[in-house]
Amino acid sequence: MEFTEQDIEQLDKEQYQLTAAAKELNGYDELNFLLTDDAGKKYIFKIATDEHGYDFLDAQVKIINHLAASNVSNKFQQFVLNTNGQTLTTIERNGRNYYLRILSFLEGTFWVDATQYSDELFLNLGKLLGEMDKALQNFSHLAMHREYVWDIANSLDAETNLLCIREHEKRRIAAYFLMQFREEVAPLQHQLRKAYIHNDANDYNVLVHENDVVGLIDFGDMVYSHLINNVAVACTYAMFQQNDVLNAAVHVVKGYHQQYPLTEKELSVLYYLIAGRLCISVSRSAFIP
Repeated sequence: MEFTEQDIEQLDKEQYQLTAAAKELNGYDELNFLLTDDAGKKYIFKIATDEHGYDFLDAQVKIINHLAASNVSNKFQQFVLNTNGQTLTTIERNGRNYYLRILSFLEGTFWVDATQYSDELFLNLGKLLGEMDKALQNFSHLAMHREYVWDIANSLDAETNLLCIREHEKRRIAAYFLMQFREEVAPLQHQLRKAYIHNDANDYNVLVHENDVVGLIDFGDMVYSHLINNVAVACTYAMFQQNDVLNAAVHVVKGYHQQYPLTEKELSVLYYLIAGRLCISVSRSAFIP
């Protein structure tokens, strides 16, 4: 995808009647731009292709709009409507379809850049996720029913790439935890609650201010999977760079449980799910050049 900042500024005017300066941002699988209008108000401009699928982009719109009616609506971005009153704008360029969205900008510091990590902060992360998942109990969208490599439910697929981990000891550790997943989680998966989950509360998607979690962004990894996997992902990244990893995880789980109680069976497999997420990550990192 090749769009210049000038292209984006023109599209703002044509499609959204918005006059704003554009600055390109880093993006994973979409183009992202920061927009700033004359009054200093900020927005995020996103461009996707047919590789993402219109239906999945529609699911992102629907889930965010659903959360806009919840008690935690201020923790999520909101869509700006185009001149036709729609959230998704389709344009054609060089024979390809592109899907445009503009979202509000959330102020905050990325979790990874926080200067301190208190028990209260971990607790508040869990609370936000619990409130979000509780609000999504009556949400559904067929596009989220998909086979996805980053879905912890598919952790055993990581075995395919184990040989790509060059260091024997690291490969042995990953293989051990995948074996544990096969023995401890797989037999119970049919008994775990399923839900429509964000699936990516990582340290670049969680926004904080002091001891409060002020935002959760990027629904590009969302999937219909086991509810507890959403907690597992959050715990995985919350524990990074912590001296007491267990304390971090305990407070995330405690906060979540206060808002949306977990079952004993879900809690019994959480340890193995966290390990499964890490196995997916290290095996993919070893496989991708």
